[in-house]
Amino acid sequence: MARMRRVLVSILLAALATTAVGSYVQARRIDADSDPGWASDAGPPEMVVSTPLLNVRRTPSWLSGPVTEARLFERLSGVGGLPSAPPQTCRAVYRNGELVMSEQAEVPLVPSSLMKIVTAAVILETAGPEATFSTEAFVRTSDLGAAAGGVLTGDVYLVGRGDPVLSTLSYIRRFPEPMVHTDFTDLAAQAAASLRDRGISVVEGSVLADESRFPEAERDYSGQVVQPSSEPIWKQSYVNSNQVGPLSALLLNDGYVSFPASADYASRRENVRAVDPALHAAEVLDGLIEARGVRVAAQAGKGTAPPLSELHSLGSVESPPMSEIVARMLRYSDNTTAEMLLKDIGRRFSGSARAEAVTDVHDVLERLLGVSTAGIVIADGSGLSLHNRLTCDLIAELLLRAGPDSPLVSGLAVVGESGTLRDCEAEQPSDEAVTGPSGPPGPSGGAMDHPVWAKTGTLNDVSALAGVTVARNGDVLTFALISNREGLIFDPVWQRQALSCNAFQQDLIAAAAGHPYGPSSADALLHPQPARAPVVDPGADTGADTGQ
Repeated sequence: MARMRRVLVSILLAALATTAVGSYVQARRIDADSDPGWASDAGPPEMVVSTPLLNVRRTPSWLSGPVTEARLFERLSGVGGLPSAPPQTCRAVYRNGELVMSEQAEVPLVPSSLMKIVTAAVILETAGPEATFSTEAFVRTSDLGAAAGGVLTGDVYLVGRGDPVLSTLSYIRRFPEPMVHTDFTDLAAQAAASLRDRGISVVEGSVLADESRFPEAERDYSGQVVQPSSEPIWKQSYVNSNQVGPLSALLLNDGYVSFPASADYASRRENVRAVDPALHAAEVLDGLIEARGVRVAAQAGKGTAPPLSELHSLGSVESPPMSEIVARMLRYSDNTTAEMLLKDIGRRFSGSARAEAVTDVHDVLERLLGVSTAGIVIADGSGLSLHNRLTCDLIAELLLRAGPDSPLVSGLAVVGESGTLRDCEAEQPSDEAVTGPSGPPGPSGGAMDHPVWAKTGTLNDVSALAGVTVARNGDVLTFALISNREGLIFDPVWQRQALSCNAFQQDLIAAAAGHPYGPSSADALLHPQPARAPVVDPGADTGADTGQ
């Protein structure tokens, strides 16, 4: 296939050369007849067109398109050339929605964190990008009416509705860059102020946590198996290493009871998870209310709030829109948020238990998004499970359907700039100049000059990458790559020290980012660049080579 494309490129360039020469001769004949003086030597023209006549940029799109696509294919074909590239690898690359490369793209493989793209696409489709989560504090209306002497006899109900980014300021300020969150401290301030405004300084009851929106007892999936396999959904090591933890409709600070001052990756193991996240949230609200002048007499506990018709709201906080929550999940590969969103998908249809939720994801992919799920296995929302199976076709189709301006694509990390890809140093190819839609070719190689939005996926046996970039000529490239091989993460050929992307991922990013490619060596022969006379400073001494 690559050889055929190279032949096509050569034929097209030869045709362009013949057309250009014929046009030149015909123009000279016509102009010479009308003005014989045209052929005389009148000296160099005052203006010189910088773009060569036979440059690909001067050709019609119906000719330059196949040439550009052929060069892109050749560049992509070299991505799989690593000696240890696994045979279990799928690739799919599209240019403006048209398939450029497909290799085993229909083969289901373990996708790792590319599963988060599926979770994001489904929650955005079902909830909408503007949807929010609310967390609210209540007291019984009757208790409030019976309060006397500054004392409320009754409980404060803290009702969680599945907000995955509910956080205290002390937790969120640990991150080195702004992090999307819902301010739980503000809820405490509202509740305390509402009580004080009614003259209440003592609550004789408790702060009770209501997590009934996700009523099942599932906290994590390390104890579940998918038949007929005997392997658990999650390895216990994922829980032990804080990759994910107990889940609840009332989850505060990602479920952590305590955490170090820094939120860097190295300190993650120092975080301590709450055994009961909802109870922990109630205890924190208790402490924050008391710090604002209202004493809560009894210890925090758990319970189900009465019907809304019997309750008076003390305050509520709304989360950022779903689009921003999805972006946090994708950009930082947030496993806990992914699993919370999976539960919310299930809650909207049949139930928030894992088995119900993953069935609903299948249904949404087929019924609402029109995506085939043949051979697909979905076991969780984050991609931690080795039971998951996705195809490059499915991932690419979701990104294509969304488009570069969508919350799904814009929520991905930007290579070299943000999230999990901040330290990925992918560069443009160094052996060809990159030509823009106008102006002379840019410098060979170097950092990318247009963003690449992407999501990586990494497990011990998995390396994956999917994303989108918009080239300087407006072409939209969409790509997906999944590789599976035992012990892949430990292969030194695939690793590049201190980078957040491995060699295979980096090469694919560079190939996509380099599009559109500049003239090939065949083009250079047809229109060599003229030598430029050196610019001489009249005051400089040009008689000696200083060697500097």
